[in-house]
Amino acid sequence: MAHIQLNFYSALLKKNTNVMVFIPSIGPDDYLFGSEEKFNLTNMKYQVLYLLHGSYDDYTSWSRNSKIECYAQEKCLAVVMPSAENSAYLNMYKGEAYQDYIANELPEFLETILPISTRREDSFIAGLSMGGGGAFRFALTFPEKYQAAASLSGGLHMGILKNCTHLDKMPENYMRAVYGDKKYSDVIELLDEVKSEVLPPLYMICGTEDFIFPSNESFYKKALDKKIPITYETARGVHCWDFWDEHIRDVLNWMPLKEQMV
Repeated sequence: MAHIQLNFYSALLKKNTNVMVFIPSIGPDDYLFGSEEKFNLTNMKYQVLYLLHGSYDDYTSWSRNSKIECYAQEKCLAVVMPSAENSAYLNMYKGEAYQDYIANELPEFLETILPISTRREDSFIAGLSMGGGGAFRFALTFPEKYQAAASLSGGLHMGILKNCTHLDKMPENYMRAVYGDKKYSDVIELLDEVKSEVLPPLYMICGTEDFIFPSNESFYKKALDKKIPITYETARGVHCWDFWDEHIRDVLNWMPLKEQMV
């Protein structure tokens, strides 16, 4: 895997920003066992997974805390991991336009310098916690851009967790910077605005001992009522990297990846 830490100026964010990118490439095992032919083909474009971090984290979190590089290499899948601060992956009221940046500017820029595809059938999005909510937010808002979306322990219906002590630890200005004086925007509310026939399939998984579990249960029930194409799995676990590292493999196995590059 080619491991690229990229810093560039974003016209939308109006600042330099960081993104981690993994590009499938020949490794020692591929050389030793004669499987290098699947890499570095002329004019090849890789399928790509946009992988989103959770609250208080950044573009390095998945590469530091999981084996996503190894898992993606097995699938011959490029992975893009941007930073989005504590934005909930929205265009913030007082801050940066992270939703437009990740949905539009980032893939358009990366396609000009890296061998990744921006076609819908080659683009996937997933994330954990805030990033899980963000992945579903992108899929529900921009269904024409993604083939499939996945959430691990996602913040999908945070309004149901009003008495949760974990939320009390958020920075005082967190909600104000994202939403201003407007009503809090929960991902579950987007289910009232979409048409199921145009949506990419969704996959969600959450630990049964996770504080955010009720949020996932509530979202899934409403998605079923709305006849949204969704797969929901649960497993023992809490809100931690042991759970996410194990189950990101379930996400990759669920995704309808092509056997050949484009």
